[in-house]
Amino acid sequence: MSKNPKLAAVENYISALSNQDMAAITDLYADDATIEDPVGSDPLSGKAAIIRFYEVAFSSGISARLDGPVRFSANHAVFPFVVELNPGNGEIRIDVIDQFKFNDDNKVVAMKAFWGEENMSTP
Repeated sequence: MSKNPKLAAVENYISALSNQDMAAITDLYADDATIEDPVGSDPLSGKAAIIRFYEVAFSSGISARLDGPVRFSANHAVFPFVVELNPGNGEIRIDVIDQFKFNDDNKVVAMKAFWGEENMSTP
């Protein structure tokens, strides 16, 4: 893992998605964090809502992998990645770009996921 705490957070996030590791997801976010996935949907706020969101994602057999370098600016990290849902049973691929905003403790305080129908495909 990287010594850059923001890069480590991104790497841990991708790993947590693929391993359905709720403890790692919970540790990633600040208590008052928000997520907007996808951008344009109603934002979710607080750990309880975020946990429910990931429980649904995990129930679909999600896996994820980075699909390019992570970009950093100030207290943000932006990264392209691929999500695969329901592998082996009508799999769906989604090409996503996430933006994490970090607090001073390197916890995610806001996550925005950029993707839409145009970014979904079946292999």
